[in-house]
Amino acid sequence: MRVVFLLFLLVVAASACDRVTIASRGDASPDSLASLWQEVDAGTGPTNFNAVSGSSADNVLVVGDQGTILHWDGTALLREESGTTANLRGVTVANDNLAYAVGEQGTILRRQDGVWTTEAPLTDAVLNAVWTDATSACAVGEQGVVVASTAGVWSLIPNVCTPNYHSCTDNYYAITNSNDGLEVIGGLGVISTINISTKSISAVSIPGYLKLLAGATRSGTGAYFVGVEGGFIFWSAGNATQVTGLPPVFLRGVAVVGSDVWVVGHEGFVAKLPGGQAPPTTIPTPDNRWLIGIYAASDSDVWIVGRSGAILRGPPGIRRDGGVP
Repeated sequence: MRVVFLLFLLVVAASACDRVTIASRGDASPDSLASLWQEVDAGTGPTNFNAVSGSSADNVLVVGDQGTILHWDGTALLREESGTTANLRGVTVANDNLAYAVGEQGTILRRQDGVWTTEAPLTDAVLNAVWTDATSACAVGEQGVVVASTAGVWSLIPNVCTPNYHSCTDNYYAITNSNDGLEVIGGLGVISTINISTKSISAVSIPGYLKLLAGATRSGTGAYFVGVEGGFIFWSAGNATQVTGLPPVFLRGVAVVGSDVWVVGHEGFVAKLPGGQAPPTTIPTPDNRWLIGIYAASDSDVWIVGRSGAILRGPPGIRRDGGVP
């Protein structure tokens, strides 16, 4: 009989946040809790969570609909005041003191030393994803919108249409960095590279690949992209390598842990690809909610978020040797 792992919540009323503690996973034996995820109840009801990011195991941010922001400090989830009711679609964390969140109505929020402030909007388009380092940031979204910040000043980067395969009004869904620059995906098999310094965008088409891509993460000098029908691409030095063998699931998020790659998608799909290669190891989840985002602080501390309040922490089957199924 499946053992249900109970999470004990401590909710403390505060002026700006709800505090939620998560029971320790402890030393789960292979025979008892080996196949179970922690289902984190953040006390937000069926809120859709759309993205998760972090800089360490003690600094993780989750964003979702109605301006919802949660912060994990290593001990508890803190609900932070965002100052907006816009649905937030993307989040990125540079370090303990700096993060950005973006969303509908061109919303850009900056987190500095634990306080969120709203940046002056440059567009009313939906912003789906954001990237940052300690000195610059870039957000991308629908209708081919790209906005970038250098020295704290945001500006629009003009998008140029390319004949035959690329429209400058394609929606962008994810952004990450590689040695080639900032890589943006969204159009059918199109990868756009953004140069913040020159405020320019160049686009290339993956030969013979016409699938929508929706998730991205850096890996070494390159990047991994995932999308519809089990789409899985490794991109490096201008070359795209398609990895086949995943089930035809809409993959929405991807994370790299060491040499392994984790992917999440619709219908509760989670899988690990050892060395970034198929076949994947599919890891069961508690239900079939759409899983959208993933952040891996380590191979034993992975956060996954999705629709209808889904927050999973794992991986399941933490063994005494730190392994996973």
